[in-house]
Amino acid sequence: QLNAREHPEQAYRVCLGLLSLTQEYPSCRLEAACKLANSEGLTRLKQIKAVLKSNRDQLGKEIQLDIDLPQQHENVRGAASFTKTEKSL
Repeated sequence: QLNAREHPEQAYRVCLGLLSLTQEYPSCRLEAACKLANSEGLTRLKQIKAVLKSNRDQLGKEIQLDIDLPQQHENVRGAASFTKTEKSL
């Protein structure tokens, strides 16, 4: 936080806020939330609090979201279904 600001004094409140979070959360959770915040570019205290409240710091590093959906199915329409023609007007 101190290096991210033009003037280090501007980051003191954020640092003090982070230190005060140790009263509510264990240091291991705060450390994980800060690592997550650094990797995602989250710099505001409010954002780090949201990470802790939502338990995102306890999730795995990456959630696999690559799902292969079938492209050939009776309910899947092609691009031709979405082009305007004179008949559809």
